[in-house]
Amino acid sequence: MNHRGLLLTITEPPPAMEEEFNAWYDTEHLAERLAIPGFRSALRWTLEGASGAGKYLATYELDSAAVLQSPEYLARFNHQSPWSRRCLAKTVVFKRWACEQVEPGSADPHPLAKALLLVAADGPVRELALPGALQTRRFVASAGEPRHIALIEQAQATGNLPAPQPGWRVQRYRAYAA
Repeated sequence: MNHRGLLLTITEPPPAMEEEFNAWYDTEHLAERLAIPGFRSALRWTLEGASGAGKYLATYELDSAAVLQSPEYLARFNHQSPWSRRCLAKTVVFKRWACEQVEPGSADPHPLAKALLLVAADGPVRELALPGALQTRRFVASAGEPRHIALIEQAQATGNLPAPQPGWRVQRYRAYAA
């Protein structure tokens, strides 16, 4: 059975380039990625609180993780536009994960999600029953560290973050608005 895939990126441009970075992302990059067969949808999120740890999170829903090995994706990935090269070269934070959704295997992002808790962990992320959670999706990364990702979708950015566990990175993002 093919599980859904997820491409997850955390980026942060230098402050002086933020406006251009967001213009590139919103007008060129998202449209370019969504035109690739197998890319189902894409959402952007903004870090709650201080930056420096990656202000922007992007979640690209894929038919399967194999989409990231397709000729169409690799052509775009390996032959970026001049604007893409400029914006990505200047980022002060860039992290990327290629994931397979393992639980629940075929769930789409919740349509009411306005906030997202990202848990990146060295081992499987369990026991995350949080008040106000619409849905929790778990992923295993074939590229990117750490290898275990959980996305907890929330209707609003409220409530406490889960108690930190050894080897966990937990951050809350809110829906991006251009």
